[in-house]
Amino acid sequence: MVATHSSSTADNEFNNVTLVIMAAGLGSRFGGDKQLASLGPQGETMLELSLASAIKAGCSAAVIITRVELIEPLQQRLTALPDGFALHFCVQQTDDLPAECLPLQGEAKRRGKPWGTAHALWCARHWVNGPMVVINADDYYGDNAFKLLVDGFKHASERWQMVAYCLNETLSQHGGVNRGICQTQGDYLSSVQEWLDIAWQGDKLLGDNGQQQAELDPHSLVSMTCWGFSVDIFRVLELALIHFIKDCGHLAGSECYLPAVVQTCLPSQYQQDHNISVKPVYVNISPDTWMGVTYPQDALWVKQKLMELLGD
Repeated sequence: MVATHSSSTADNEFNNVTLVIMAAGLGSRFGGDKQLASLGPQGETMLELSLASAIKAGCSAAVIITRVELIEPLQQRLTALPDGFALHFCVQQTDDLPAECLPLQGEAKRRGKPWGTAHALWCARHWVNGPMVVINADDYYGDNAFKLLVDGFKHASERWQMVAYCLNETLSQHGGVNRGICQTQGDYLSSVQEWLDIAWQGDKLLGDNGQQQAELDPHSLVSMTCWGFSVDIFRVLELALIHFIKDCGHLAGSECYLPAVVQTCLPSQYQQDHNISVKPVYVNISPDTWMGVTYPQDALWVKQKLMELLGD
């Protein structure tokens, strides 16, 4: 369950908002561990830049969900943290599942591949007991994304939130990308759906929602895995994983996506008719530029942009 952790404060001491960083990805399209790629103006990783932004916004602890082999190199990079800031590491293990899935844990170990982003966040449950900001390790969100979420918790600590970006500003020139396409009603999220392999084909922006390929509006809002949750997300994740493992656990490449889990909590006519509790998600739209690397060719562009933005 736990690989290791280090902290500048006593174990299990949590204050204010915790940053949860999902850093277990294999980076297959990138060709290596994006979590360790030096992309910032001083050779920083995206993870280091996000951690700095989160600390500036007021986060007082971080949990990094990663693979065993990445813990030591990440620890070596993260040595200059503020006094009182707690840093913890945990490993996303395939057999770390809800108790109701115990009969399937042997199969999970043989699978060899984690169960997706919803499972990654589930694995962090032992180190978070209050509001949390959840991000990817290999994306750059800008300072405002963290400030918007932390400020949002100051007004409503139990509120779920997200930071959205314009789809057209999150694409790669070198191949298709996966994005959570959002629909909103007022300031709240009404729908989020995972679309795969989004790319321009001629003058059309096309993507695959798992059932069909369709044209997408380049001005759509998208989730770049920059969420704000209260601790009740873990009960939602538990139920989602139980259903997912039972229904799709036999499929070798199946993954439980965090946006799909959030979708089940959004207000809908079905939930109203069946008296199912809902969890509205407030949508913040960041004025900052999102940056990320999906393919090796993306790295040079990101380095240039980060130098322009953050360089002296």
